Amino acid sequence: MFGDLYHNRVLELAADIPHVGQLENAQGSSFKVSRVCGSTVQVDVTLDAYGRIASIAVDPKACALGQAAKRAGSTDPKDLGPMTVSMLRGEDGHQKKELDRLTAWLKTEAKPDVVLLSNALLLGLGGQIKRETGALVGCTLQGEDTFLDALPEPDRTAAWQEVEKRARDFDALIAVSRYHADLMAARANLPTQKVHVVHNGITLDGFPETRTLPETPTVGFLSRMCPPKGLHTLVDAFCLLAKSHPTVRLAVAGAQTSGDLAYVEEQQAKLAAAGLSERASIHPNLDRAEKIAFLSNLSALSVPALYGESFGLYLLEALAAGVPVVQPRHGAFPEVLGATGGGVLYDDLTPIGLANALGALLADQTRLASLGEEGRKNVRERFSVERMAREVSQVFEEIR
Repeated sequence: MFGDLYHNRVLELAADIPHVGQLENAQGSSFKVSRVCGSTVQVDVTLDAYGRIASIAVDPKACALGQAAKRAGSTDPKDLGPMTVSMLRGEDGHQKKELDRLTAWLKTEAKPDVVLLSNALLLGLGGQIKRETGALVGCTLQGEDTFLDALPEPDRTAAWQEVEKRARDFDALIAVSRYHADLMAARANLPTQKVHVVHNGITLDGFPETRTLPETPTVGFLSRMCPPKGLHTLVDAFCLLAKSHPTVRLAVAGAQTSGDLAYVEEQQAKLAAAGLSERASIHPNLDRAEKIAFLSNLSALSVPALYGESFGLYLLEALAAGVPVVQPRHGAFPEVLGATGGGVLYDDLTPIGLANALGALLADQTRLASLGEEGRKNVRERFSVERMAREVSQVFEEIR
């Protein structure tokens, strides 16, 4: 969840800021507050005899959501329950002062017509923003259920109750898939007339318009390298697949935090035990250009997530590169593949089931190319970020 809110590279940089702290004998200081979320930063400096900066210290304080995101790689959701409930309570939570600053800035400076919050963990902000600014207020719904369900009691129940309560303040609740819209409406008793569906879109710049299948069959993974995304299932499936496909390779890419290292090492150990280390590669924390280049070398992609994914942007990214996908038949995967036509679904959720689905697709080069091209064409026509922006705008135009 938090991996979608804060790009992993941002979290790495935030965790590795040099000269953190404050200077006791600072000759100059600057303190700033983000009116968007309440994060703060203080910068202290001392000067030499020539007026040049001799030393510097930075003292950043992330907002509650940023702190949770930064810790997500090594901290279990059970430690984030009180923070989450407080965020959802908005003006009744611990961040009231930050919310007051935000709404004051929106009211006097930004003066928005519409405020759209990025996910349901921010629902507590909506009521005060709407009252103070008079703007239409909306919230995107994308994958919150998995995080909320991982909270311990009594915070889990309290958080879901706050989602139900705070959602009433909103003009629009925009889910990224019909699957997730129905799930959240049922789980949080959302008012159905306020729930809309706008599929995700991606920036298509840089993706190739044509594709040649790689000479070496290569199965790829592109997501955070953690258990819920099912990397271990794909590794197990690859070990099985390699027995009948002697040249097939595995390429893994995606976000990797310090908390994921032990898990990734376990997967590498399994590959080594199977004698497949030389046929597998791992590429953590790629930038956008590197990601597109990574995708160009794949024959097919699979992210066998263990939970009901609300969408899966990695599907659009793979298909935009002309790479067909192989996904379990649950969550939003049937919806996304039905709309793009760029992949296959499998029902046996074991590594054997995935290996069989991948093997059948790799053995049919004509189908492999056809699915990739169909997916690429439909993503370009129907899943651009521009189309997504138009549809979100249309939701609010209809409310007016």
